[in-house]
Amino acid sequence: MSKESMSNIDKLLISLDKKASKSLADKNVIKYSDQLISQGDIVKIAFDVYRVDNDPYCDLWVMEDIDGAPHLVRASDPQFEHSTNGEWTAISDYEKANVTLSYKGIPIQRFSSSEYGFTKDDILMFKSSLLDRAKTDDEFVKTIISKQPSSKRMHIANSCPELKKLV
Repeated sequence: MSKESMSNIDKLLISLDKKASKSLADKNVIKYSDQLISQGDIVKIAFDVYRVDNDPYCDLWVMEDIDGAPHLVRASDPQFEHSTNGEWTAISDYEKANVTLSYKGIPIQRFSSSEYGFTKDDILMFKSSLLDRAKTDDEFVKTIISKQPSSKRMHIANSCPELKKLV
């Protein structure tokens, strides 16, 4: 088997795996339903433009008709967006009452709506602001890391040497 055909097989397997995945990181199209809005899973930004909660790339999604049914389609290439978002992620729970800030997949701190005052309606803005702050404000990161137990701070320092100066 040639190297080129192996590459095509790999691409096919990866494509099939992504299609079966439930993760938004692997999705570029979501079937639209009114239930998505009523549950707060998506927020309408403009005429046919939406934000999808827990999208790790924080992309905009556009409404399109596919085979006669409405679908949300990712408006940009997620690989490009992901590389510009850095290593920080903010994921909310299903109740949209808590947001967990993580660095390289390591949970750093949980933020509760009761403590920080965000609502289901503005959780996307809270997560976006949290990510912006984490990416640009070392003092903020230092403060949230300092609130963690010593064993967790050691794990962060050992797993993420670039954050060692903030631990």
